[in-house]
Amino acid sequence: MPIQDKNTIEALEDDYLYIQPSQITNSGNGLFTAIKIYKDEIIAVFKGEILSPTEIIKREVKGEDKYFMVLLDGSVLDCMLTDCFAKYANDASGLGKSSFVNNAKITLDDNGNVCLVATSTIKEHQEIFCSYGQKYWKKHK
Repeated sequence: MPIQDKNTIEALEDDYLYIQPSQITNSGNGLFTAIKIYKDEIIAVFKGEILSPTEIIKREVKGEDKYFMVLLDGSVLDCMLTDCFAKYANDASGLGKSSFVNNAKITLDDNGNVCLVATSTIKEHQEIFCSYGQKYWKKHK
């Protein structure tokens, strides 16, 4: 049985997270919290499919690579076709000027799972934002 991370919220993700249109124009849906989340708490875990090198190329050619995450071992996790709250967090500093600020980061939990962690306290019903990194925006502008 995996060890519980000390900063894990003691509830199922769908009990406190929800999806609705992002406050950032032209960003599709965003991730919101129904509860107050404190700094350093794990918000959500990224779930997806580990892709073979052949499948990576196929999806890149089709433009289906917007939900790719390169993991520490070099493998690629694709969250696009998987039910996963974490993938809905938008980047407040991404495409253009936004009045919003990133309030979470993508990192690993104590069990090596890729997850969103709060970088500041997030009030209930606020949108959750995280940086995608410069490489992502160079590729997807």
